[in-house]
Amino acid sequence: MNIKMIAMDMDGTLLRHDDTISTKTKEILMELQRQGTTLVLASGRSHRRMLQYAKELEMDQYGGWLIEVNGIARYDVATNQRYVSGRMPIEDAQEIFRYFQQYPVEIIGNLDAEMYDYIPEWMMEEKVAYMKEHQLPSDHPYTGGAFKFVYDARNGYPDIYYIQKAAELDKEVNKMCITYHPEVIAKVEKQARIDLGDQYWLGLTSPKWLEVMMKNVSKGHSLKYLMNQLNIDAKDVVAFGDGENDLEMLQCAGTGIAMGNALDVLKQHSSKVTLSNNDDGIYYAWVSWHV
Repeated sequence: MNIKMIAMDMDGTLLRHDDTISTKTKEILMELQRQGTTLVLASGRSHRRMLQYAKELEMDQYGGWLIEVNGIARYDVATNQRYVSGRMPIEDAQEIFRYFQQYPVEIIGNLDAEMYDYIPEWMMEEKVAYMKEHQLPSDHPYTGGAFKFVYDARNGYPDIYYIQKAAELDKEVNKMCITYHPEVIAKVEKQARIDLGDQYWLGLTSPKWLEVMMKNVSKGHSLKYLMNQLNIDAKDVVAFGDGENDLEMLQCAGTGIAMGNALDVLKQHSSKVTLSNNDDGIYYAWVSWHV
């Protein structure tokens, strides 16, 4: 198989749980680039939190691309050119904010460098106790993450604003994120799909993290655009992922591979299932199946 492009999700796929790329995975990706394969990192993150990994893989030298924030932007790593589309208007962001305020959840609006975070007062008490128990520094943000109850994302979002009302969310956002414990998010997600599914795209990136975006914005849409731009056929593309926001991307690639730690829905719609992100799943897929 003559693979010309590899598209990879980052958190839960390319990156291990400690936010690093394993040596085996890095070595195989570097070798594939030397052979002419184009790498595409596709993430819910913005380019600010992706570029360090692109540079580690020397994608600036080999002509790699980033698909940011589930598809709202494409970033040419070699030229530092960014192409943005599909942001969420203020009115929609505020509507989503008000809708989820009825539930016991944290609500986050992500921009490129800013984060607007609504944390209910009762949840803030839980977060303070969590930070004390885990001996986190006093300046550590209270914001939640896709895999952690409290997560420091200041390397990508240096400006964090804690808000209480929808009116305070007064800018277009890249996406809205809803988070809390998995058993709560499971119930909230089920009802939200019924109430909001006709207007917005909703998807889980982890059992505790639900993302809401405008319709027709996805990693898959952006990957198709890049494939057309670079004149690469689907049969020559392999994609790796672990969350619902990776589904369209895996479906538009000739070979879509779910990680061993992926959500069940992704495994059910993938060509193959490899090992987990912590067990060199990308490396294993390559050496085992020669995809």
